[in-house]
Amino acid sequence: MHFAFLRARLTRVALLAFTLHTAPFTPHLSAQRPPAQPNAAEILHRMQKLNVLGSVLYIVAHPDDENTRLITWLANGKKVRTGNLSLTRGDGGQNLIGPELGDALGIIRTQELMEARRIDGGEQFFTRAVDFGFSKNAAESFEKWGKQEVLSDVVRVIRTFRPDVIITRFAPDRSAGHGHHEASAILAHEAFDLAGDPKAFPEQLKEGLEVWQPRRLFFNGSTWWKKDLAEFAKTDADWFTVDVGGYDPLLGVSYTELAGRSRSMHKSQGFGAAETRGESLEYLKFIKGDRPKTKDIFEGIDMTWERVRVPEYQARIQAIISDYSTVEPSKSVSGLTDLLNDMSWHNGVTGRAIHKLDEVNRLVGDCLGLSIESLAPRALVGEGHVASEMVITNRSNVSNHLLEASTNRHWEQEYPELEIKDIPAFGSLVIPFDDWAISYYVDEPFWLRHPHGNLYKLNSEREIGRPADQRKINLAIQIGTDTTAVVSRSVLPIHKWVDRVAGERIRPVYVTPVASVIPKVNNLIARGGTQEIEVEVEALTDSLVGQLNITLPEGWGTTKDIKRVHIAQRNERQQFTFQLMPSANAKPGAARFEFVGPKGKADRTLHEIDYPHIMPQVYYTPAEVKLVPLDVKTTARTVGYIKGAGDDVPQAIEQLGVKVDIIDPATATLQSLKTYDAIVVGIRAYNTVKPLKELNPMLKQYVEEGGTLVVQYNTTPSFGLSGVRDMVVDPPTLGPYPFKITRDRVTVEEAPPTFLDPKHPLLSTPNKITTADFGGWVQERGLYFLGELDPHYTPLIAWNDPGEQPLNGGLVTCDYGKGRYVYTGISFFRQLPAGVPGAYRLFANLIAPRDGR
Repeated sequence: MHFAFLRARLTRVALLAFTLHTAPFTPHLSAQRPPAQPNAAEILHRMQKLNVLGSVLYIVAHPDDENTRLITWLANGKKVRTGNLSLTRGDGGQNLIGPELGDALGIIRTQELMEARRIDGGEQFFTRAVDFGFSKNAAESFEKWGKQEVLSDVVRVIRTFRPDVIITRFAPDRSAGHGHHEASAILAHEAFDLAGDPKAFPEQLKEGLEVWQPRRLFFNGSTWWKKDLAEFAKTDADWFTVDVGGYDPLLGVSYTELAGRSRSMHKSQGFGAAETRGESLEYLKFIKGDRPKTKDIFEGIDMTWERVRVPEYQARIQAIISDYSTVEPSKSVSGLTDLLNDMSWHNGVTGRAIHKLDEVNRLVGDCLGLSIESLAPRALVGEGHVASEMVITNRSNVSNHLLEASTNRHWEQEYPELEIKDIPAFGSLVIPFDDWAISYYVDEPFWLRHPHGNLYKLNSEREIGRPADQRKINLAIQIGTDTTAVVSRSVLPIHKWVDRVAGERIRPVYVTPVASVIPKVNNLIARGGTQEIEVEVEALTDSLVGQLNITLPEGWGTTKDIKRVHIAQRNERQQFTFQLMPSANAKPGAARFEFVGPKGKADRTLHEIDYPHIMPQVYYTPAEVKLVPLDVKTTARTVGYIKGAGDDVPQAIEQLGVKVDIIDPATATLQSLKTYDAIVVGIRAYNTVKPLKELNPMLKQYVEEGGTLVVQYNTTPSFGLSGVRDMVVDPPTLGPYPFKITRDRVTVEEAPPTFLDPKHPLLSTPNKITTADFGGWVQERGLYFLGELDPHYTPLIAWNDPGEQPLNGGLVTCDYGKGRYVYTGISFFRQLPAGVPGAYRLFANLIAPRDGR
């Protein structure tokens, strides 16, 4: 072996590996789950993809918009490189599986998309646009986002990914239904032209990107929206029909079976899908570009190695495929490493087909059965170092050699103890090493490192488009003992354990601050007098000492005693109580808490997200409590709450000084219900809580005998879909009298209210509700309003989005027997946790018991 040559080769591989690890077009390098070892048939399937250089980019607005049937067919059937660009991370939606909303929901939906792509073979991208909730037109979306900013991101992804074909899920007009949908199509149409224009966003070209002109743009129509599309497409020359229902014997499934599994990853939205078999037609309308001369959407597009001027690779790869042994995949290693060597020195590959270099790099390790794990004894590392071990298992007859290891960008850590080690054939190499936690760089979703409005603020342009980012250890491994072939592997540090029920489980290792500072409430509704706030400090390292400090807004005071922190072991907590004294002119604002000690500072709360279908995630929120001096009266003393799809309304009700009990619908009795002044039903409870079918008649009886029942919004089916919109009761029978649950909503949170019955008790008792109570609202007024009301119902508020007719179904009530029934589509589940004062005053009225009860 010529060491100087090997070092030069290693240096080039390292540089290429850095490019691969920092570019947004290598999904497995960004995925937060270690890649699974493919079986022999799957390896062959991946080899076949080496000889296909075509690419398609699918553009949508939100997680779940993408057509997984088409993506699966493109990535596996046509074997073209397939990407999905979602403008947003879905953080403005609702959550079927838990209480996470806003940024936390965006984390879940990001991971769901990555798990979906892991199944269907696509790659995932995002722009900086934040999902601010339902938008009724693209103009509103662009006003909030900034059209040029998001257009720049779409152009950047196109220039980076270099698609031959772009497909939109929506049309660029109001038929798209959602303003974000319409905006995604408008941006795709404009970016199609601008990506190839050197005058458009020239700053991207100065960064090293090159212009790229896609060949053609299609719109993926649907028979959900246009019932006669199948017949229409037979005679309209602009429409192309493809059958995506084929069966792949190497994968052992049809593309639509895989698509169903991929679609079912969108669990936070309840989009479980069937795994269908047989013919499945998709319809693509040609919009612009180079019109195909046949019914093949790829007609005329060179998808061979000729396009990068190395046509000889086509035959070389075909020879590797022909010689491939399913019983001994390692026989292909020699041919693959020779190909890898040539590719890494060929400018045509490293410049315009570098993803193929990465595919070959991966295939070498797959054919070796190479398993690499970086194992840590715990998942959260607060400071200092953690004694880890690297376990490399070589399940082939080819001896290998570990050359060097270092972390990816930001962390820039080297591991000399991992260098120059033999990896025996059919053996394992176990190396203990110290993995250092870098105190100034905490693991968190990169798009949430900075406060944001309607656009995420990123550290650099390189992060635009990326789905996620995580610290990894990059290894350079020499293949064989007397060869210059070197491959790179990227390893996610993980913590592994065995659950008695679930079996082996893993989670990423996260670097954290030294402590998590945890206020017990998000908001403090100050109704006069001394207030108390409880705060816990959780140690994320052993021997945590220091003190907990508080900073208050103007007009607030607290006691002078020092809150000393002394926690012996990590994960233990210490609780503190702060006495707050508001003056007569106390200002609203935030009480901020910070731990300070010799090991470091911490002023944020660590949150963990752990659902079975995604890898556990961590994120942080400021350690603060919103202080809201508020003149609010409350007559309810005890409230029963029936949880729905997940919200923080029960905790908010407690801020009104009300005792809240969680009701189990499966065991509740009429007698137990009658102990409450009011009962509140959580959002989408009738969509998700099956025992409500039997409880609902009892709830009506509770009202009839004098109770107050407040039902928050539910949804009904649309677009032929089921899942989250399937109700456990027939919607017209939900209340005492019939009504219809519509999809009407008011999305502009500043929309002025019109009081239809100002003297009604719900608008006057115990708090007089005025227009001022509707200031400072977040995201929207409400959603899924009622319509077709029985005459017994009284609508109380009307409002409308600009240019639309007023809607009066957001807050509706009726007397029933001795009690009161209230249905509200007002988004209290957003307003109350956000500390909106008027929302608290209005909700106090809704739960007030009727006179004489």
